[in-house]
Amino acid sequence: LASRHKAMPNHFDLTVSSSFQLSPHMRRIKLQGDDLSSLPLDQAGGYVKLSLVDEDGREVKRSYTIREFDSETLTLDFVHHQPLGPASRWAQSARPGSIIRAYGPGKKKLADPDADWFFFGGDMSSLPAISVNLEALKASAKGYAVISVPGESDRQSLLHPEGIQLIWVVDSETTQPSSALTEKIRSLEWLKGVPYPWFAGEFEGMRDMRRFFRDEMKIDRKNMYLSCYWKTGTSDEGMKKAKALDALLDLKNSAAAF
Repeated sequence: LASRHKAMPNHFDLTVSSSFQLSPHMRRIKLQGDDLSSLPLDQAGGYVKLSLVDEDGREVKRSYTIREFDSETLTLDFVHHQPLGPASRWAQSARPGSIIRAYGPGKKKLADPDADWFFFGGDMSSLPAISVNLEALKASAKGYAVISVPGESDRQSLLHPEGIQLIWVVDSETTQPSSALTEKIRSLEWLKGVPYPWFAGEFEGMRDMRRFFRDEMKIDRKNMYLSCYWKTGTSDEGMKKAKALDALLDLKNSAAAF
């Protein structure tokens, strides 16, 4: 295994083998290529960065969760955004034979399997990662998975332990921050023991969940995963700048509290 990691390239030239709609707002694309033979098998939940072209013809990279990988085929799920960005625009036009370069893989972000219970939350951008997390849990796991989707037909059939309550929040608001998802999470009964919160999605929702889990419910920041995958009204680059500034301000506020 060590030699396999050492020999692994940091980029993969891949070809689309299939592309189809999972739901009105999500497309699944399967990619294949000789380079994948060097990719470690246990990569579901990690991510790759795709090399894309923006409207000005410049190369940009976008991160996507590895939904599945079976040594020959890499599966990625794409949310259909409006307006279309470089990734969603490519995904809509991709057909069998289309070529793309991917970089990675990046580190997996999975919940602690030994937590007393679990609190997953997110929108469609984090649905692939939440799905992988649910599939990785022990059969005895309990808790919640709260997922926001734009429409009823965007619900998916997910594998999950019986003790995990799967809750769908239908919220068609995509042009401005919406509190429907975070309000639902806040309304749920707090179970016994210490949970592992896992939340990813829109920037404002992430900040609200940080206040809830860390500041109000006193969960140690080391025992949770919170991330923003996008920010309403701005590009991926704008989101990254806002995320970096927010992290800096949060660090300063935390230091001032001591």
